[in-house]
Amino acid sequence: MAELAASPGERASVLARHGLDEARWEAVDAHFQEQLSEAMGAADDDSDDVHPLIVAYTQAYEAAQLRLSNPISIETFAEVTRLLNATGDLRASLARAGVTLADYVAASGRFMRQMPEDPALFQRFEDAVKR
Repeated sequence: MAELAASPGERASVLARHGLDEARWEAVDAHFQEQLSEAMGAADDDSDDVHPLIVAYTQAYEAAQLRLSNPISIETFAEVTRLLNATGDLRASLARAGVTLADYVAASGRFMRQMPEDPALFQRFEDAVKR
């Protein structure tokens, strides 16, 4: 799924690289979507526990996104953020900065984890957003 999201114009070749055609992908995807839905439904509303399948899926998807993305700098991440805040148009903001959605999402995850622990990095982000 991460590779399909990162390569929207290459669906057939992405599927083929993984030994899938459209029909097989649809069957596999439907199966796992059902499993994920059941896992989400099985969660106890009074508990903060997350079903192990949801945890595993989330970790695997994030890892795949990181493998597929090109690391961008904090300044480029801030530029996209600034443009997005100004225009509300994600697609145009990404295009103007020359960044893919996969790269921005990966950077967001990385920097949002790092900035609370690294005041200097947070300051670089703030300074770049203000430019």
